Amino acid sequence: MHTHADRTIRRARNISRIIGAGVGFVFGVLYGVFILSGTPGVLTQNTTTAGAALLAAGAAGAASLALAAPLLTVEPYLWLERTLDEAPAGQMIGALIGLIAALLIATMVAVLLNPLPYGLGVLLSLSLATVLVYVGVRTGSRRKDALGVLFGGRGAAAVDIDEGGPGPIDGQPVLVDTSVLIDGRIVDVAAAGFVPGRLLIPGFVLEELQRVADSADPFRRQKGRRGLAVVDALQKAEDVVCELVDLDFPGTPDVDARLVKLARARSAALMTQDYNLNRLAQIEGVRVLNLNDLANAVKPIVGAGESMAITIIKEGKEPHQGVGYFEDGTMVVVENGRSHVDETVTVTVTTVLQTTAGRMIFATLADEDSTKPRVLRPSRAKVAQR
Repeated sequence: MHTHADRTIRRARNISRIIGAGVGFVFGVLYGVFILSGTPGVLTQNTTTAGAALLAAGAAGAASLALAAPLLTVEPYLWLERTLDEAPAGQMIGALIGLIAALLIATMVAVLLNPLPYGLGVLLSLSLATVLVYVGVRTGSRRKDALGVLFGGRGAAAVDIDEGGPGPIDGQPVLVDTSVLIDGRIVDVAAAGFVPGRLLIPGFVLEELQRVADSADPFRRQKGRRGLAVVDALQKAEDVVCELVDLDFPGTPDVDARLVKLARARSAALMTQDYNLNRLAQIEGVRVLNLNDLANAVKPIVGAGESMAITIIKEGKEPHQGVGYFEDGTMVVVENGRSHVDETVTVTVTTVLQTTAGRMIFATLADEDSTKPRVLRPSRAKVAQR
């Protein structure tokens, strides 16, 4: 997408204000002459007073049009350019069909209204045409899928009975950041149908993944390549619509700020696992989808006092601690478990800490005479180990 520099936009607004001030001054003076010519009296008898009144009318017209000029020229142009750059092709085609249908209806109605006296036919025709164009464009852009089916095509949300199931959900779009792509769980989440709408992958996120994949650090290089592989898997998936977005914000170097701006521009939710980006998006009023929150929501609930079986696989950071993991990655810290490494022991839960980064369980060794512990069913979600 071609974006204009802030300096260029400011220059265009200033030029529009100058031109608007000139045009407004001329119209203000002409309006003052019209008023003076129709009201003979003190103003017309005194040349100085009449000149001051004309200057005042011109100044008022210049000030009014100087303020309104950018709103009437530059801002509509920027809005139209941004809309054309961001709107999907199907939405633009639907809006064009709606516009043509509205103009045809307005033309046929105008033929019937033109004979009305005192110019009422023209006034009503123009008013009706304006309303029909707005309704036609809005309806066409929103009902693009129905128009595609009407003309023999397939909409984005059409149901394919022959393939044995419904098509992808086409609700609110979801903007995906780098951390989600590297994590990789988005593929399974999309296949399970928990993605509300099409996935939007910005071009600058792909550039960041490419830089990570080209890193000299083997660990970072592996993460970048995994992220690119996830993008390829999402594009090939039949359960979700994946769209690459070229919209960028050159004046904003920070990737997190660009993601938030893009989410607001596309009215999209933001899927991320980054804590700082999560907070920034919430402050800006952008809906955030966190995969760790989803994983925590579907995990088995463990409460203090419950018993379970856990295999201690390594020593903990503190003295006498042992560490084990559930199959979903949840860390279990066992007091006095250091001497039981590589053993499956019975533990009793004492504390459960749950955050957006995952869940951590603290436990102690249970008595040998206790009843057989309840073995928790592991969750499918994978939570980052801490």
